[in-house]
Amino acid sequence: MRKIIFVIPSLAAGGTERQLVHLIKGLEKNFNITIVCTRTGGAWAGNVRRHARVEVLGLRGGWDPRMTKRLTRMFRKFKPDIVHSFMFGFDYVVNVAARQSRVPIVVSSRRQLADWKKPRHIRLQKKANPLVDAIVANSHAVAAFASAQEESSIDSYRVIHNGIDSTAMLSNVAPAVVRKRFRIPKSKFVVGMVANMSPVKDYPLFVETAAEILRRREDVHFLMVGHGPEAGSILRKIKKMHLLDSFTGIKTVSELPDLLRLFSVCALTSKVEGLPNVVMEAMAAKVPVVASSVGGIPELVENEKTGLLVPLRTPERFADAIERCLDEVGDTQSRVQRAYTNITLEFSLPKMVDGYEKLYDELIEKALRDQD
Repeated sequence: MRKIIFVIPSLAAGGTERQLVHLIKGLEKNFNITIVCTRTGGAWAGNVRRHARVEVLGLRGGWDPRMTKRLTRMFRKFKPDIVHSFMFGFDYVVNVAARQSRVPIVVSSRRQLADWKKPRHIRLQKKANPLVDAIVANSHAVAAFASAQEESSIDSYRVIHNGIDSTAMLSNVAPAVVRKRFRIPKSKFVVGMVANMSPVKDYPLFVETAAEILRRREDVHFLMVGHGPEAGSILRKIKKMHLLDSFTGIKTVSELPDLLRLFSVCALTSKVEGLPNVVMEAMAAKVPVVASSVGGIPELVENEKTGLLVPLRTPERFADAIERCLDEVGDTQSRVQRAYTNITLEFSLPKMVDGYEKLYDELIEKALRDQD
């Protein structure tokens, strides 16, 4: 059985980590799998241990000087056929350790539009790229962005979209029960946003959109699911605009299927996106989607067909699109059904796993040919 080692900072409860957990479960029949967490195990480490070996290095971060030595020792011990890193662009140390250990195949990942990277980060990434056999991007937008930013050939990239278990997003809990649990008004539409409260998600725009809608009508309540560094400033903005009674905030996403069942519309006001899991989750939960037309979102949502995209990110434009979903019931349901069909066919977990298996097989066969 072929051996593969995945390297990731931790198995915390995040989008990339969740996709890796799905991938591991899909690959376990054909691969002997080891997960190396460079920092901590994380919330999902226990679950993953049922399907793969988990090794935790307990290092400080991507710049820990002990990492190369520790990884090299790990790779020499387990002798993998493939090392695949999910290091958010900081894969240089992983690649060096893999090559020093004579690992046949080295793969890295790009899963976001990393416009936060500084010149020193990009210089290091340029040194890392010649050491890999392929780079997996989770959207064409991410591949194009990384190729331009790192001045690397687009031919180095393989796009494999995220997958989703659509059945896991369908809740059997009655909406009235969920409304009561979170004290959400009984008779109002619920417009929700599920996202980390970081600058890139632009929650202030969501709050301003809510204010614009409430100027037009009184039958809407707004739900924010997530937490993050901007949580305090967002709450202060809501209070300053006298919108506190129209908002409910929930930190955890553990009950996301139940919450999505309440949504009349799922909004996403992000400035940039790679391939947002929440859009896939909303479509699988049969919730109408209104989202910024940025990054990889148009690869998920076909405007007017499977959702509504907002090219000009203003409160007025978002409010217009959300009101269309609330008022044009027949058109909205048609879009929802097409979205559900598309997400279950084109973005399924088996399709994602198959994409990775084909890539690994292709790279292994190439390595064998090169040896002859």
